[in-house]
Amino acid sequence: MAKEDEKVKKPEISQPKSGKLVSEFIEEISGILKIKNTLFYRTDVKNIVEVLRIKHNKASDKYFIGFENITPNRFITVLEKYVNPGDMYFDRTSNNFYFKTRSISAYLAKTILESAKLRNELYPINRIFTVPIPIIYNKCITFPRKGYDARYGSWMNYDAPEINDTMVIEEAKKVLEEIFKEFCFKTSQDKSNAIAGLLTPFIRGLYSNFNIRTPLFFYEGNRERTGKDYLAGITGIVYEGNALEEPPICNGEKGNNNDELRKKILSAFIAGRKRMHFSNNKGYINNAVFEGIVTSKVFSDRVLGRNEILSFNNELEFSLSGNTGITYTADLGNRCRFIRLFLDIEDANARKFERPNLHEWVSENRNKILSALFCLVKNWFDKSCPKGSLPFASFPEWAEICGGIMENAGYESPCKPDIENMSIGGDTETMDMKTLFETCYEHKPEQWISKQEIIGIIYNSGQDMFSYLDFGKRADLTKFGIKISKFTNRILSGIRMVCDRPKSQVIVRKYKFTKETL
Repeated sequence: MAKEDEKVKKPEISQPKSGKLVSEFIEEISGILKIKNTLFYRTDVKNIVEVLRIKHNKASDKYFIGFENITPNRFITVLEKYVNPGDMYFDRTSNNFYFKTRSISAYLAKTILESAKLRNELYPINRIFTVPIPIIYNKCITFPRKGYDARYGSWMNYDAPEINDTMVIEEAKKVLEEIFKEFCFKTSQDKSNAIAGLLTPFIRGLYSNFNIRTPLFFYEGNRERTGKDYLAGITGIVYEGNALEEPPICNGEKGNNNDELRKKILSAFIAGRKRMHFSNNKGYINNAVFEGIVTSKVFSDRVLGRNEILSFNNELEFSLSGNTGITYTADLGNRCRFIRLFLDIEDANARKFERPNLHEWVSENRNKILSALFCLVKNWFDKSCPKGSLPFASFPEWAEICGGIMENAGYESPCKPDIENMSIGGDTETMDMKTLFETCYEHKPEQWISKQEIIGIIYNSGQDMFSYLDFGKRADLTKFGIKISKFTNRILSGIRMVCDRPKSQVIVRKYKFTKETL
């Protein structure tokens, strides 16, 4: 009976026919659809969308909240939730008109979805908030409203976690300690970086723009079973309800597939994803697409199968994982905050945990965890938003805000220089050049030498450097020359490599390795 009453209450709207234009029909249904907050016009993809639970991938039982472009067939049934489309008929027996419901055609649905009238009427939307994050609006901290929020062109689910704004800083730090206390962090700095990794998605609304870029968090284990992806999964559970993982960018066999990664990232933007974690990487990460997207405020790419370029404000957070031995370019290393785990026992499975199912506890306590993160933010905001004491050139605004929040809560700055990455990290190019600077200074200190003499020192030194280059090949000689040019005037291990000629005079150039005095 209730369903029958509900059906009767829906407005009856006659479909277009002789004497009634399609535009009239669209105008009649637009206002109804707008107030239902079910369909929105997404300005970046220029499509009408719904906000739905979307399966992470075909083989997964995990979901995320995302955008789904509405198809004509889908639109037919969505429309019928709120209106009864049909036609007026004349009954000769009763001598009266009556209304008979009739589904609209797929062709009419397609016409409606492509009409400027409907798109202009629906609320514009560009982002999804999976949890309430603090946003500075008119110099005050606010939170996005559940449902649609016109201030931010956003949607947040009605069942999103709640934040308790009365938590005190001591309690907040206890909550965070409960999360991280059983992980085998290599140093206290690694633990602070892990807290920063959990905090970073929460503070996106504190920047000057939503698309201010943030570091890539790199979870590195010294061996298998250290818990690196389990640790990374905590961030996924807090913000998305699931520990979602993507395949590795580099698996050590097929190398780095830029085109495949570009398609995956474009799909993530189209779906409105907020975070991507690439697990269990191996080998040498050298992916120009990934290096670019980490720091680019806008991502643009062509849609597969269509002659159309889509552009998105880049509000994605990125992380990845791998074990010691993984290597990467200098550009990628300089975009990272490392979170290193070190397990020294022989049998990783012999460990006993006070809380063996931490992910379940995190899932059940999302409200408490988010409240703890907000307490850190409020502590910082109430002290007039002091900036972090250390810079991070690649991500200056993140350094000021995240660094300020962390330091004011008594944690180490997440912007501390990564000594391990600079000395024995995975940046093979810098490591090789560092060894070269040291070796050349040892053999030819403060002397001008040619590129060929440098190659001779490499051959005779017995050091393991540039093993991937074959100096008997012209192409590899060219690559080596590019590396030399790139590091000219750089200082490594307190040694500077200088050149005696302009870059245009490549053939006659000579180099000198000289000690820098402080």
